[in-house]
Amino acid sequence: MARANSADSRAHGVLPVRYLVPTLVSIIFLMASYPLCLRLISQIYYLRATNCLRDGFLDLAVKDLKKALDKQANDPSIWKRLGKAYHNLAGQKPVDESFQFSKKAKDAYLRARNLNPLDAQALYGLASEEARLEQIYPYLYFREKDNPYNALPYFQEAIRLRPNCTLYYYALARYLHRYNKTQELLKVISNLVHIYPSVYSHIKKEAFWSLEVKEAVKRGLKQAIDDEINIQNAHIAMSSLLAGESDWAGAISHYQKSLDCQSTEIHSGNYLHLGRLYLENGQLGEAEKCFLKGISISETREKDLEGLFGIYKRNACLEELCRFYHRVIRRFELSSRTYILLARSLIDLKRYNQARQILRELNQKGPTAEAYYWLSRIAKEEKDWDSMELSIQRATVLDKENSQYHLLFSQVLKRLKKMDRAEKEAGLAIKYSSKPSPWLYNHRAWVRWGKKDYQGSTQDWQRAIELRPDNAYFYAQVAEAYKRLGDISLAIDFYQKALKFEPENMRYKKRYLNLQVLVY
Repeated sequence: MARANSADSRAHGVLPVRYLVPTLVSIIFLMASYPLCLRLISQIYYLRATNCLRDGFLDLAVKDLKKALDKQANDPSIWKRLGKAYHNLAGQKPVDESFQFSKKAKDAYLRARNLNPLDAQALYGLASEEARLEQIYPYLYFREKDNPYNALPYFQEAIRLRPNCTLYYYALARYLHRYNKTQELLKVISNLVHIYPSVYSHIKKEAFWSLEVKEAVKRGLKQAIDDEINIQNAHIAMSSLLAGESDWAGAISHYQKSLDCQSTEIHSGNYLHLGRLYLENGQLGEAEKCFLKGISISETREKDLEGLFGIYKRNACLEELCRFYHRVIRRFELSSRTYILLARSLIDLKRYNQARQILRELNQKGPTAEAYYWLSRIAKEEKDWDSMELSIQRATVLDKENSQYHLLFSQVLKRLKKMDRAEKEAGLAIKYSSKPSPWLYNHRAWVRWGKKDYQGSTQDWQRAIELRPDNAYFYAQVAEAYKRLGDISLAIDFYQKALKFEPENMRYKKRYLNLQVLVY
């Protein structure tokens, strides 16, 4: 009987009761999962657009983001990403097209902000696009007096939502500088430095850096120190700022306070920096103590010693430099490089005998090209050309690919009238130079000139011209070489080129007029 009823139900198009519940469950499941399916499809387009945006395929990114929005029109993250895509497109277009794409970017960020009013990123994107539109508008609509765009409220709102974001402060500072809103700029800078003192090192490189901005930075740093906000970096930044003003005592005080705040162990760089501040302040004894502490714990001792060599020299403390190196050598086991630095300090003091003794002892332990190079420099100062030749020759043997050594060897050979060898060494100096140098070609040109090889001189000076086409001297020398070769016409041409770059050079004018007389 039941089978008869079932058959009768199918005959009339009615589902049996046992199929009704599963069918209803399936319908409910499909209705519930439909939004999830739309979201999944939207996310696939979104991720694909993100990859396109990353790889620079901006048009494809826009298309995929629009498809994502077709499935999820109320997703603020998709609108933000669309705003970024339009923003990047605007940066690639001419001004009029850029303006239109910026408007689209603004609309996208505006939709994102409306969907999530607490999204600081959306507001920052909106502020950036409004700022671009505000900047471009006067160029396109120069007859209009009022600019309908104003990015300031958007920047302020973004900062209100994320008050510690340095990126937002930076963008606002640049915006205020563009429109000469100095007082507002100074407040922003002071607040920025207050919350993040280390930003000083970046601010001082900005286009808006000025004495007023520096004072605003100083106020912000003082406030950060008083409020103990990132206090170690605040003291470091204040020390750097005061050092820039040559307030060495203040710089020392704040740097010492930064070390007092340091939670980790003081490293060599701290002592070396403090020593430099003492040296600048004329406190030579304190400077030396700090330098010795730094060197004693340094893992790059040789490199640090070479850096200190330059610091002492810049401060004209040659006697102190020499004494310092003597103490270092007595306390530490060091390589030959430190002894060479000591010898160089003695050379600067014109204590040639002491320097020579140190360099010779080094070479007895194991000959080095640099030691022989500095021996040649001592011989040059003493005008002992034979000793100079011997020393620099040994340097070139020990370091065959050093362009500087070959040049110095060539120079002393030229002075000794050994022209063939001088020309060969000049060629090696050119060969081993890290980059083509017009002055190396100029040197060889003069060696060849001394050999009366005027054709060779011409070639070298013309090569120098290729490297420095704006140098009048090289053109004049080519002209002189052509004169020696008897080609007056070319000599005149090259003097004309020399006068193009130095029209008031009386020597060139005189030589040029004399050559014209020979022709006519």
